Amino acid sequence: MTTYTNTFGGTTIYPSDVSYRYVSLTIDQVLDWPLEAAPTTNVVASIMDINATTSSLVITMPDATQAGTGQTVLFNNVGANTFSVKTSTGTLICAPQSGTTFQIYLTDNSTVAGTWRSFQYGASASATNAAALAGLGIKAIATTLNQSMPVGTFSTNYTTGSSDRAKVLVWSGGAGTLSLTSAPTVGADWFVNVRNSGTGDLTIDPNSSELINGGATLILAPGDSCIVVTDGTQFWTIGFGQAAVYAFTVLSIDVSGSGNYTLSIAELNKTAYIFTGTLTGNRDIIVPTTTQQYWVSNQTSGSFTLGIRTASQPSPGVTVASAARAILYCDGTDVVDADTATIGIPVAVSQGGTGATTASGARSNLGATTIGNAVFTAATTSAAQIALGLDPIEGGTY
Repeated sequence: MTTYTNTFGGTTIYPSDVSYRYVSLTIDQVLDWPLEAAPTTNVVASIMDINATTSSLVITMPDATQAGTGQTVLFNNVGANTFSVKTSTGTLICAPQSGTTFQIYLTDNSTVAGTWRSFQYGASASATNAAALAGLGIKAIATTLNQSMPVGTFSTNYTTGSSDRAKVLVWSGGAGTLSLTSAPTVGADWFVNVRNSGTGDLTIDPNSSELINGGATLILAPGDSCIVVTDGTQFWTIGFGQAAVYAFTVLSIDVSGSGNYTLSIAELNKTAYIFTGTLTGNRDIIVPTTTQQYWVSNQTSGSFTLGIRTASQPSPGVTVASAARAILYCDGTDVVDADTATIGIPVAVSQGGTGATTASGARSNLGATTIGNAVFTAATTSAAQIALGLDPIEGGTY
C-alpha cells in the first residue's frame, strides 16, 4: 500500500489542503485533489457544504492512489435533495440526506477506487449507511437497499459457490455442466438463476448424492431457464421455463418386475417414455391424475401385460403390447387412448381381426366349434375324416 508521510514527524502528508468549499450541485461532479496545479476548480476540501438543486446527483471522489490513507472529507448537505458520494469507479460511499453530515476517510489507497469508510454526524438515533449493509443480491441506491441480480456469462463447465447467491448465470456454449456446491455448504435459502442461451444441453449436477427436483441431474435445453434453490439438504427449481421448440423429451425407464410402478417426481412431465426390462408378472405404470400426454414404447420382455393407468383407474388401464407403441393421455381422471380411429391390438372382430392373440383363441372368437377346430387343425385327410366321424377307409360313417 502506498503512503505519504512526513519524514520528520512521521505523520500523513495530505494533498494541498483546501479547508472549505460551498458547492451548488446542479450536475454530477467529479472531484480532483487540490494539488499545486489543480486541473479544475472542482477540488476536494476538508469541509464541503453541498446544495444539490435536484435529486439523484452524484459527487465522484478522485483517484485514491494519489492520496494517503487517513485522508478525510466532511460532506454537509445544506440543500433539500439527497446526493450520493461515490468512489472513482462508481461504488457508493455515502448518500447524505437533507440536513445530515457525513465524514468519509480513506483506509486503503492501493487501488484507484480505494477503500473509504463513512460516519454520520449528529444522528439522533443509531443509523447505518445503506452501502455498508449491501450484500449478495442487494445493492445500495442512494439511501435505500435494493434487489440486485448480477448477470454473468460462462461457456465452460463451472461450479457454483456461496458468492453466486442471487446471480444470473447465462450459459453460452455447447453441451456443458453446471455443478452445484453441496447444499449444506451454501446453506438453506441459497439460490441462483440459470439460463441456457447456448447451442447444447446444460446439465445441472448437484454434489454427490444430493438431488434436484428428486433426480440426480436436471437438463436445461437451449432456451430453458430456472431458479435453483436449496433447503440446505437438496435442490429444487422454481419457474422452470422450457422453450417450445425443445419441449419434446424422451425418458427410458427399466420397469423389470411385476405389480405397480409409480412414476417418481423426476420421471414426470416427459413426452415420450420407453419402458424396458424383463416383466415377471403383469405390470401397471401409475401416473398422476393431472392432464398430460404419454407417448409410450413398450420394449419390455416377458409374456405379461404392460398397462398405463392412474392409481384410481381399474387395472390394467390402457395396455400396450410388447414391441408396440401408443399415444395416450390422462384426462385428469383416467388414462385413455388418444386415437380410437386406429386399430387396437389385438384387432377386434368388428375391425376385421380375430380379437385374440393365439390361433385357438382366434378360431373360437370366429365361431369355430369343436369339430370345426379339429377339421381345421387336421394334418391329414384321414384325420379330418375322423374329426367329421367318417370312415377314413371307405369314406362312410362309423
